[in-house]
Amino acid sequence: MKKSSLILVLFSLVGGTILAQYNHTLNRATRALVENAERYSSATNYLPDDYTGSPYTNEAFLPGVIYENNEPIVTDYMLRFNALENEIEVKESADAADNAIKVLAKSPEIYVKIMNDLFVYNANESIEEQSGYFQVLVVGNKFNLYKKHYKKYYPRKEARNSFERDILASYKDRPIYFIVDQEGSFYEVSDSKNKRAELFDDKKTEINKFINHSKLDLSEESDFIKVFKYFDSFKDASL
Repeated sequence: MKKSSLILVLFSLVGGTILAQYNHTLNRATRALVENAERYSSATNYLPDDYTGSPYTNEAFLPGVIYENNEPIVTDYMLRFNALENEIEVKESADAADNAIKVLAKSPEIYVKIMNDLFVYNANESIEEQSGYFQVLVVGNKFNLYKKHYKKYYPRKEARNSFERDILASYKDRPIYFIVDQEGSFYEVSDSKNKRAELFDDKKTEINKFINHSKLDLSEESDFIKVFKYFDSFKDASL
């Protein structure tokens, strides 16, 4: 066989392999997305023309990566998290029309990273609060810290008389935090500052010293994250 012919054969084989891999990845990405044009092609009761707050963690679509079984299958789509519907919304490009928005299939094998925010899906049929998408705030040594974004929608209220004003539709944030161990068990974090401290009773003395020395407020997310990281740093920490 001539050298030029051999090169053409090798190029064809390599090219075919690359194309097959590309098509495989493309097919996986297509299966991961579900058409959702209907919601955006007509008015909906939770997307009025004027409102306060937001059903999204971020109104804008941002660059993100879609993973399946720890392997990136899409690296150039635009994503945002709809906390009210508990869905990851996807655009193939920033200038795509709203009726081209799709949603990601809900599966524990599929997760996304939107800019620096990591979202994973957990399915728990028996406990609703432990099912759905969670933002991973901290990946620790023994424990992880998850945040579930809850949004409460309040419809618009019309003024009943000339002394009242119309009240715009609104969205209120009601996040729930969970500590998750390596076996996948969820421990809900209470809204109460005192009850939050009780989670760390295993290291109560050390934790209290850390909180007082650093002047931390456990009701604040950023401070709670600091305390969680400190607790997780102990090799014998347990809940």
